[in-house]
Amino acid sequence: GRGMQNFIEMLHRGGVTTALDMGVGLFGDAAAEAALIRHSAESAQAPSRIILTPIITYFLHQGMTPAEAEAQIDEWRASNSRRVMIEDHFKLMMDGAIFSGLAQMGFPGYMDGHSGVWMAPLETTARWARHFWDAGYQLHAHTNGDASAEALIDIVRQLQARAPRPDHRTALEHFAYATEDQSRQMRALGMVVSANPYYHYILSDIYAERWLGPDRAGQMVRLGSLERLGVPFTLHSDCPMAPLEPLTLAWAATNRVTINNQRSGQRERVSLDAAMRAITIDAAWVIGREDDLGSIRAGKRADFTVLEQDPWKAGAEGLRDIGIWGTVFEGELAPLD
Repeated sequence: GRGMQNFIEMLHRGGVTTALDMGVGLFGDAAAEAALIRHSAESAQAPSRIILTPIITYFLHQGMTPAEAEAQIDEWRASNSRRVMIEDHFKLMMDGAIFSGLAQMGFPGYMDGHSGVWMAPLETTARWARHFWDAGYQLHAHTNGDASAEALIDIVRQLQARAPRPDHRTALEHFAYATEDQSRQMRALGMVVSANPYYHYILSDIYAERWLGPDRAGQMVRLGSLERLGVPFTLHSDCPMAPLEPLTLAWAATNRVTINNQRSGQRERVSLDAAMRAITIDAAWVIGREDDLGSIRAGKRADFTVLEQDPWKAGAEGLRDIGIWGTVFEGELAPLD
């Protein structure tokens, strides 16, 4: 409970009014976890909403079938509140974490010869994806390496061929390393990306030295390609993997400077406009809430962040230094203390 109170305060101080929690059930009892999150947010009258996303690994550990999992999610949804809710999102797990070097990398693989891992057999992942695709859910997939991106693209290609959905917005989550060809394929298939640009900042140098070499490591989180190709993307922190500060993420995406002050993969920088869209209206698009969130317009929920400085005047290099004055959540003013 204290941890959730801290998290809610972090959301506010980062200027975040909507968060998509990408793994309810990670701590063993999904119903209790959701109830605790809801109690924390509602009792604190948090100036933010948290959308909970059920995750495949929870149901696999429970020995459930996809149909049983969908029925369970329907039961959880009955407890939705103003600030904490479950919508039609479902999380798949493809490969291992980028921090541990367990992402699935394509040829030539890791320089030291080790291999990544699959979080579940690909045939199992494909079967669960097919069920929730048919049920109309938006699929999100934890995907780090280019071999994993290839596997996810193949799953979506098969789903589209079998039961076409023109606006499915299957989201590749993290986007640590993928090829430009894969970005083109994602555009053709109608996929979107939720990326952690901090991976390049914190990991590119060590990956260049130990695991991928400078050419591939310098291309981690290649968002510039997505901007040029017109693939919708948002930026996330995967907190605590990166600071829960959207402006810091925008700074990382627009500058591509590593922790050792090296500039690599500069062609994969994004414009300031694209970075600001990625934490506002394009973020709303990626989670399917562009009709009521992400911009200021009549009929929307009046969520926005009040900044101490205009980002376009601060410029790309000054983004992470901009102070947060407070937020407005559904029209209610919430200044920082």
